[in-house]
Amino acid sequence: MNGSAGAIEGCYWQADRETREVSPALSGDIKVDVAVIGGGFTGLAAAYHLKAADPGLEIAILEAETAGFGASGRNAGFVMTLFGASVSLMKALHGKERVRQAHQYMVSAIAALEAMIGKHAIDCDYERTGFLKIATAPAYISRIQDEIELFQSLGIEDFEWLDRDQLAARIRSPVFLGASWEPGCGLLNPVKWLDALRRLACANGARLFEGTRVTEVQRENSLYRLTCDHGTVSAEKLVFATNAYTHLIPGMRSKQLPAFSYIVVTEPLSDNQRAEIGWAGREGIEDGLNFMHYYRLTQDDRILAGGGPGFIPFAGRMNNDACPKAWSHLERFIGETFPPLRGIRIAHRWGGAFSVTLNSTPQIGTLHGGSAIYSVGCTGHGVAMTHMNGRIIRDLVLGRNTELTDLWFVNRRSLPFPPEPFRAIGAKSVMAAMALDDWWCDRRREQQ
Repeated sequence: MNGSAGAIEGCYWQADRETREVSPALSGDIKVDVAVIGGGFTGLAAAYHLKAADPGLEIAILEAETAGFGASGRNAGFVMTLFGASVSLMKALHGKERVRQAHQYMVSAIAALEAMIGKHAIDCDYERTGFLKIATAPAYISRIQDEIELFQSLGIEDFEWLDRDQLAARIRSPVFLGASWEPGCGLLNPVKWLDALRRLACANGARLFEGTRVTEVQRENSLYRLTCDHGTVSAEKLVFATNAYTHLIPGMRSKQLPAFSYIVVTEPLSDNQRAEIGWAGREGIEDGLNFMHYYRLTQDDRILAGGGPGFIPFAGRMNNDACPKAWSHLERFIGETFPPLRGIRIAHRWGGAFSVTLNSTPQIGTLHGGSAIYSVGCTGHGVAMTHMNGRIIRDLVLGRNTELTDLWFVNRRSLPFPPEPFRAIGAKSVMAAMALDDWWCDRRREQQ
């Protein structure tokens, strides 16, 4: 495979991406110490950390498309502390102490990301903007304030409630009733961050093979044999860094399922439009719905908005990157949230899949006595998490017992997804309940 890196259709981050040569596809048979399947944030971070820890390791990264073709090249670039689907769900499933540990892990992940950006002078448009979780109905005020109280009860003072007037001093919308303010979060350009990880991993000696789809994984004695279209890879250790695509690998189908999210980006805002809505702090924003909306400003002052009604395909089908209904919803959402922007031109539209586990909790684990490692279930919050997960994968590959490998979500037993059609029935039932809750909360707001 030759030429420049393939663009994701409609994706804003790809629009001004500098052309780079695609790494050649695998041709022939090779033997390595570690084979990494997947060239996104997780796979590249794992390869980088492994080579930094043991430069003598032979590492091959096998990517079916081009590096970052999945969620790593399609996300909104939020660098945030949210672990799992929501704080309330994590508390209900795992208890308060594990919520505290997970939050600390994410704080450490952001610190490590910032340190890496500084150490290597990475240009990825990183901004420490802080994060607002906004209430647009009274029910969401209670929900968000309960989260703040939970964190405060755990000794975490990173969150502050802003009332309607305090929030309006930052950003103005007639539907904003208040928000949680978390200053320790940020924003970046995910494709620039991905390209930096790619350069660092390859500069340290990892070999990246793009356009190299793994069609079969076999265990032969003490080695893994990976069959690709035009060659094979033999490896002592194997890393599944495939996230939303993991269910396509034989034997891994039950560990996660793909859920699709969609994004639109407006044309650049004028000075008058910016003045109408404020947003001088450029904070990343999310609302309190179950099917949350997330939005931010880009470097050239466009609004990126994503989320809303989610979509989980039957049998894990991955050909759902386009959804005109979701894009229309987001266009209306921008106008309803910021009336001065109603009718603004949408310049970019795209979508893609992220990984969800049965309990919406990220999972990192080992198989076959520790010779294979997998990471799934970032639940759309993986920008900072995947970089830190790469360190856990490093320690697991090297057989180290560390504070990272002792974390409660590493090698934790979890229930598998059932086969179809029960998987689809369960997913649709959960999504229907979430949508009904959102409708009820919004309806009560409209009645007041």
